[in-house]
Amino acid sequence: MLVGLEFNATLLAQIVDFIILLVFLRLVVYKPLVKVLGDRSEHIAGNIAAAEQERQEAEQLKAGYEAEMRRAREQTQEIIQKATKAGEDQALEIIENAKNEAGRIKDAALAEIEREKQKAVAELREQVATLSVLVAGKIINKNMTNQIQRSMIDNFIKEAGELQ
Repeated sequence: MLVGLEFNATLLAQIVDFIILLVFLRLVVYKPLVKVLGDRSEHIAGNIAAAEQERQEAEQLKAGYEAEMRRAREQTQEIIQKATKAGEDQALEIIENAKNEAGRIKDAALAEIEREKQKAVAELREQVATLSVLVAGKIINKNMTNQIQRSMIDNFIKEAGELQ
């Protein structure tokens, strides 16, 4: 008899049951569990890849929007510069037209003044001639001496010179 080692059938049965349980778990549970864990890992890796791709697309969209904003700012500056230039050109044109109109009005006024002056000079000459004829008629009624004639001519020349 073996003293220290007793054969226990229960222990043997438990060992056999444990081995059968391990084989059963390996065949039935382990493969589906590994498959579920593998699917989960693939799903997580796919989500990470999709998130990275979406991040890259978002960066591209952001860069596109920033470029579009720069173009819009440049176009706005260009429009403002064109409007400013057009406004300055229009202001210069208005000023030039006003100067031209003022010059035309001034020339017309000077021409009118000259016409009025010529008209006044003509009227004065006519009046001087009429007065000369009247004076000559009165003097003719008097006896005309050389001294009176000379005095009349001098007076007439003096008055005619003052009119011009």
